[in-house]
Amino acid sequence: MNELVFARGFLWPWLLVLPVAWALLWALFDRSRRAARRYGARGGDRLAAPLWRSLRVVVLLGLGLVCWMDPRLGDEQVTVERRGLDVVFCLDVSRSMLARDLAPTRLERALQDVRAVLPQLAGGDRAALVLFAGQARLRIPLTHDMLAFGALLDGVSIDAVPVGGTDLAAALRQAHEVADADGTSTTAVVLLTDGEDLAGAGRQAATELADAGIVVHTIGYGSSMGSKITLEAEAGEQFLRDRSGAEVVSRMDPESLRAVAAVTGGEFVRADAMVLPLVELHRKRLVPMQKRSYDAGEETGKRARYQWVLLPLLVLLLFEIAMAGGRHR
Repeated sequence: MNELVFARGFLWPWLLVLPVAWALLWALFDRSRRAARRYGARGGDRLAAPLWRSLRVVVLLGLGLVCWMDPRLGDEQVTVERRGLDVVFCLDVSRSMLARDLAPTRLERALQDVRAVLPQLAGGDRAALVLFAGQARLRIPLTHDMLAFGALLDGVSIDAVPVGGTDLAAALRQAHEVADADGTSTTAVVLLTDGEDLAGAGRQAATELADAGIVVHTIGYGSSMGSKITLEAEAGEQFLRDRSGAEVVSRMDPESLRAVAAVTGGEFVRADAMVLPLVELHRKRLVPMQKRSYDAGEETGKRARYQWVLLPLLVLLLFEIAMAGGRHR
């Protein structure tokens, strides 16, 4: 569509100030001319008429403002470059994440944190989701579509991974496979778990990611005091019990998570220490990271026409400078 638009159209109210500026300039120039005639102008000197000089200056201001508003007319193909990070979320869906020391449960709190940070991942950022318990599974591959990513979070539950346990190493190695081999320096892994590394191999897997240049950040859910695990049963809710019949108490293991993050140069954050730990982690650690360039595409945009205004502005400015120099020399 050949419709004239302004990229900074919000500046148009400043045009209403121009009549006021003209009145002030006219008064100033008129006072200067009267003072020159009274105190020092010779009879042959040509003094600028306040009306025309003030009009020229106001026209200059108006043209400058219109140029700043960036007029655009006509369509053109614009090359667009996308830059961003790859963020792989590794979410613990083991039964220990059903503990309620974080309301409503550790798992629901972790899902809320992921949903809260998705709007921050814009432009060229991509996100993936790995679910893990006793093994790890890729739930969502790397994607730019954060709306679809958020919708798929609704189906996440402890039933997503049938093998019980908490294998941090399996999650980290699955995240390593998801990462683009040519973009490991612009890839960040975020491990969301209660930190009970039952398999005991999380730190070794973190070393493998560190060797590849991938940073791992960890967010711990739960309390060090521990909490019982509530399960849904036919007779209602009941606590999870071990083989001996004793009720299981799940505790967050901050030392394991701190060690995993430290190996890769990442950061460990306690979810109970702040309202939105993942948003804070994104602001402090992910935003400053180096971004990678993705394949460029083309979009239809409006062609800039500020030159049409800039040319008469420069001509009028040169004329005003020449006239002012001649009068006052």
